[in-house]
Amino acid sequence: MGNLLWSSDRPEFCERIAKLAGGTTYREPWATGGGSSGDNLPDAHAIATALAYAKQGPDDIGPDVAYCLVLQNDSYRLRVVRLLAVAIGSMDGREIRHARQFASQAAEAAWDAVIHLKGGHRRPLECAQQAWDKMLLTAIATLHDKAWDAVSLAERKYRSAA
Repeated sequence: MGNLLWSSDRPEFCERIAKLAGGTTYREPWATGGGSSGDNLPDAHAIATALAYAKQGPDDIGPDVAYCLVLQNDSYRLRVVRLLAVAIGSMDGREIRHARQFASQAAEAAWDAVIHLKGGHRRPLECAQQAWDKMLLTAIATLHDKAWDAVSLAERKYRSAA
């Protein structure tokens, strides 16, 4: 039986960002009722600063997706969904050709599924099921990959700068 204290599990997404932002999962309560964090920088600012290491140009959505994913907010929703819809709409494939006008709806549905863990977006009736599934799954995979890649890049750049 494995030891649960010393497991070989990979750190989760939020743990990796917290480490980058200077936080840890260990907190020792003080008499004042606060934690052991030594700064007064808001978490959202620390996370944005840490993810700034991963920005690779103005059209890079990875750090923005990672920021919104960990804070579960819509700060960059409009920009990311717009760029994602353009990318989905430019996909090749016979089934996508007639469904390009639904790319923005698929990008919106993917955003809600990834960032807020909400489903329930129905396929537009005029869109073929196979085309909708392909656009939606591609958008979800893109958001996940971009967020994880941004965290990995931020970690590498942070370590090399230290």
